[in-house]
Amino acid sequence: MQVPLSHQTDIAGFHGEATRLLAQQVPPDTVQWTAANDRDVSEAPVEDDRATIHSRAARAIIPQSFVRMSELVVLHRDPQRFDLLYRSLWRLVYEPELKHDRQDADLAHLRQMAQSVRRDIQKMRNRVMFRPLQVKGATVHAAWYEPTHLVTETVGGVLTRQERPAPWMLLTPDRCLHWDGMRLLSAPGLASGLRERDTDDAWVAAIAALPWG
Repeated sequence: MQVPLSHQTDIAGFHGEATRLLAQQVPPDTVQWTAANDRDVSEAPVEDDRATIHSRAARAIIPQSFVRMSELVVLHRDPQRFDLLYRSLWRLVYEPELKHDRQDADLAHLRQMAQSVRRDIQKMRNRVMFRPLQVKGATVHAAWYEPTHLVTETVGGVLTRQERPAPWMLLTPDRCLHWDGMRLLSAPGLASGLRERDTDDAWVAAIAALPWG
Protein backbone atom coordinates (compact mmCIF):
# COMPACT_ATOMS: atom_id res chain seq x y z
CA MET A 1 0.00 0.00 0.00
CA GLN A 2 1.41 3.36 -1.05
CA VAL A 3 0.71 6.27 1.28
CA PRO A 4 1.55 9.66 -0.29
CA LEU A 5 2.43 12.72 1.78
CA SER A 6 2.10 16.24 0.41
CA HIS A 7 5.71 17.28 1.00
CA GLN A 8 9.00 16.16 2.50
CA THR A 9 8.27 17.41 6.03
CA ASP A 10 4.53 16.69 6.16
CA ILE A 11 4.30 15.80 9.84
CA ALA A 12 0.55 16.52 10.07
CA GLY A 13 -0.08 14.30 7.05
CA PHE A 14 2.04 11.52 8.52
CA HIS A 15 0.28 11.61 11.87
CA GLY A 16 -3.13 11.63 10.20
CA GLU A 17 -2.32 8.73 7.88
CA ALA A 18 -0.59 6.78 10.65
CA THR A 19 -3.69 7.16 12.83
CA ARG A 20 -5.90 5.85 10.02
CA LEU A 21 -3.59 2.91 9.31
CA LEU A 22 -3.34 1.98 12.99
CA ALA A 23 -7.11 2.08 13.33
CA GLN A 24 -7.35 -0.31 10.36
CA GLN A 25 -4.55 -2.48 11.81
CA VAL A 26 -2.41 -2.12 8.69
CA PRO A 27 1.04 -3.59 9.51
CA PRO A 28 4.18 -1.59 8.66
CA ASP A 29 5.61 -4.12 6.20
CA THR A 30 2.64 -3.55 3.87
CA VAL A 31 3.01 0.26 3.79
CA GLN A 32 5.24 2.30 1.50
CA TRP A 33 5.45 5.99 2.36
CA THR A 34 6.16 8.56 -0.37
CA ALA A 35 6.71 12.30 0.03
CA ALA A 36 6.60 14.73 -2.88
CA ASN A 37 9.08 17.55 -3.37
CA ASP A 38 7.27 20.84 -2.76
CA ARG A 39 7.66 22.99 -5.88
CA ASP A 40 5.08 25.64 -5.00
CA VAL A 41 5.41 29.13 -3.62
CA SER A 42 3.55 29.28 -0.33
CA GLU A 43 3.27 31.15 2.93
CA ALA A 44 5.20 29.30 5.60
CA PRO A 45 3.87 29.17 9.19
CA VAL A 46 5.75 31.34 11.66
CA GLU A 47 3.85 30.71 14.88
CA ASP A 48 6.12 27.85 15.94
CA ASP A 49 9.69 26.74 15.34
CA ARG A 50 8.78 23.16 14.43
CA ALA A 51 6.19 21.06 12.68
CA THR A 52 3.12 20.35 14.81
CA ILE A 53 0.43 17.72 15.07
CA HIS A 54 -3.06 19.21 14.86
CA SER A 55 -5.34 16.15 14.77
CA ARG A 56 -6.98 15.30 18.09
CA ALA A 57 -7.57 11.76 16.88
CA ALA A 58 -3.88 11.37 16.11
CA ARG A 59 -2.91 12.71 19.53
CA ALA A 60 -5.27 10.22 21.17
CA ILE A 61 -3.59 7.25 19.47
CA ILE A 62 0.02 8.35 19.12
CA PRO A 63 1.96 8.23 22.42
CA GLN A 64 2.90 11.74 23.52
CA SER A 65 6.51 10.70 24.03
CA PHE A 66 6.62 9.83 20.35
CA VAL A 67 5.08 13.09 19.10
CA ARG A 68 7.97 15.46 19.77
CA MET A 69 10.54 12.98 18.49
CA SER A 70 8.61 12.43 15.26
CA GLU A 71 8.34 16.19 14.70
CA LEU A 72 12.13 16.29 14.57
CA VAL A 73 12.69 13.03 12.71
CA VAL A 74 10.57 14.12 9.71
CA LEU A 75 13.12 16.89 9.19
CA HIS A 76 15.91 14.31 8.80
CA ARG A 77 17.14 13.71 5.26
CA ASP A 78 16.97 9.90 5.55
CA PRO A 79 14.49 8.75 2.83
CA GLN A 80 13.37 5.86 5.07
CA ARG A 81 12.36 8.08 7.99
CA PHE A 82 8.58 7.68 7.54
CA ASP A 83 8.88 3.89 7.29
CA LEU A 84 10.95 3.80 10.48
CA LEU A 85 8.53 6.14 12.24
CA TYR A 86 5.46 4.07 11.38
CA ARG A 87 7.16 0.78 12.24
CA SER A 88 8.21 2.17 15.61
CA LEU A 89 4.78 3.66 16.24
CA TRP A 90 3.10 0.34 15.41
CA ARG A 91 5.38 -1.43 17.85
CA LEU A 92 4.78 1.16 20.58
CA VAL A 93 1.02 0.71 20.23
CA TYR A 94 1.06 -3.10 20.09
CA GLU A 95 4.06 -3.66 22.36
CA PRO A 96 3.39 -1.27 25.30
CA GLU A 97 6.51 -2.37 27.20
CA LEU A 98 8.70 -1.24 24.32
CA LYS A 99 8.72 2.35 25.60
CA HIS A 100 10.82 1.19 28.57
CA ASP A 101 13.44 -0.54 26.39
CA ARG A 102 16.33 1.91 25.98
CA GLN A 103 18.28 -0.65 23.92
CA ASP A 104 15.71 -1.12 21.16
CA ALA A 105 17.42 -0.54 17.80
CA ASP A 106 14.51 1.28 16.10
CA LEU A 107 13.90 3.70 18.94
CA ALA A 108 17.62 4.29 19.41
CA HIS A 109 17.91 5.12 15.72
CA LEU A 110 15.02 7.58 15.99
CA ARG A 111 16.61 9.29 18.98
CA GLN A 112 19.89 9.62 17.06
CA MET A 113 18.06 11.11 14.08
CA ALA A 114 16.21 13.59 16.28
CA GLN A 115 19.46 14.66 17.95
CA SER A 116 21.13 15.12 14.56
CA VAL A 117 18.29 17.41 13.48
CA ARG A 118 18.51 19.41 16.73
CA ARG A 119 22.22 19.97 16.14
CA ASP A 120 21.61 21.04 12.55
CA ILE A 121 18.95 23.56 13.58
CA GLN A 122 21.25 25.06 16.19
CA LYS A 123 24.22 25.15 13.82
CA MET A 124 22.19 26.86 11.10
CA ARG A 125 20.82 29.44 13.53
CA ASN A 126 24.35 30.27 14.66
CA ARG A 127 26.02 30.33 11.26
CA VAL A 128 23.57 32.10 8.95
CA MET A 129 25.15 35.39 7.86
CA PHE A 130 23.06 38.02 6.07
CA ARG A 131 24.49 40.54 3.61
CA PRO A 132 22.72 43.72 2.40
CA LEU A 133 21.84 43.79 -1.29
CA GLN A 134 20.03 46.21 -3.56
CA VAL A 135 17.14 44.32 -5.16
CA LYS A 136 14.73 46.28 -7.37
CA GLY A 137 15.74 49.53 -5.71
CA ALA A 138 15.24 48.28 -2.15
CA THR A 139 17.68 46.95 0.45
CA VAL A 140 17.26 43.25 1.16
CA HIS A 141 19.40 41.22 3.57
CA ALA A 142 20.17 37.81 2.06
CA ALA A 143 21.95 34.69 3.29
CA TRP A 144 22.94 31.38 1.67
CA TYR A 145 23.22 28.19 3.69
CA GLU A 146 23.34 24.44 2.98
CA PRO A 147 21.74 22.59 5.90
CA THR A 148 22.40 18.92 6.51
CA HIS A 149 18.71 18.20 7.03
CA LEU A 150 15.36 19.70 5.95
CA VAL A 151 15.36 22.43 8.58
CA THR A 152 15.16 25.62 6.48
CA GLU A 153 11.56 26.53 7.29
CA THR A 154 12.01 25.61 10.95
CA VAL A 155 14.99 27.96 11.24
CA GLY A 156 13.17 30.60 9.18
CA GLY A 157 10.33 30.62 11.68
CA VAL A 158 12.83 31.23 14.48
CA LEU A 159 14.52 34.06 12.57
CA THR A 160 11.24 35.93 12.13
CA ARG A 161 11.09 36.34 15.91
CA GLN A 162 14.58 37.76 16.19
CA GLU A 163 15.48 41.42 15.87
CA ARG A 164 17.09 41.86 12.47
CA PRO A 165 16.59 44.15 9.48
CA ALA A 166 13.56 43.36 7.31
CA PRO A 167 13.05 42.29 4.62
CA TRP A 168 15.42 39.33 4.46
CA MET A 169 15.85 36.23 2.29
CA LEU A 170 17.25 32.88 3.36
CA LEU A 171 18.41 30.83 0.37
CA THR A 172 19.14 27.09 0.51
CA PRO A 173 19.10 24.12 -1.91
CA ASP A 174 15.87 22.86 -0.30
CA ARG A 175 13.68 25.95 0.11
CA CYS A 176 14.13 29.71 -0.15
CA LEU A 177 12.40 32.02 2.33
CA HIS A 178 11.45 35.68 2.10
CA TRP A 179 10.41 37.61 5.22
CA ASP A 180 8.84 41.01 4.53
CA GLY A 181 8.22 41.84 8.18
CA MET A 182 4.69 40.42 8.07
CA ARG A 183 4.72 37.23 6.00
CA LEU A 184 7.20 34.41 5.49
CA LEU A 185 7.08 33.24 1.88
CA SER A 186 8.56 29.88 0.90
CA ALA A 187 9.72 28.92 -2.60
CA PRO A 188 11.69 26.05 -4.19
CA GLY A 189 15.38 25.97 -3.39
CA LEU A 190 18.24 27.14 -5.56
CA ALA A 191 19.81 24.45 -7.71
CA SER A 192 23.15 26.25 -7.83
CA GLY A 193 24.85 27.45 -4.67
CA LEU A 194 26.23 30.82 -3.68
CA ARG A 195 29.48 31.67 -1.93
CA GLU A 196 30.37 34.55 0.33
CA ARG A 197 33.02 35.68 -2.13
CA ASP A 198 30.53 35.84 -5.01
CA THR A 199 29.72 39.36 -6.18
CA ASP A 200 26.56 41.18 -5.19
CA ASP A 201 25.47 40.93 -8.84
CA ALA A 202 25.66 37.12 -8.64
CA TRP A 203 23.54 37.12 -5.51
CA VAL A 204 20.98 39.49 -7.02
CA ALA A 205 20.79 37.35 -10.16
CA ALA A 206 20.09 34.27 -8.06
CA ILE A 207 17.37 36.11 -6.16
CA ALA A 208 15.83 37.38 -9.41
CA ALA A 209 15.33 33.78 -10.55
CA LEU A 210 13.11 32.97 -7.56
CA PRO A 211 9.39 32.57 -8.34
CA TRP A 212 8.09 34.84 -5.61
CA GLY A 213 5.21 35.85 -7.86
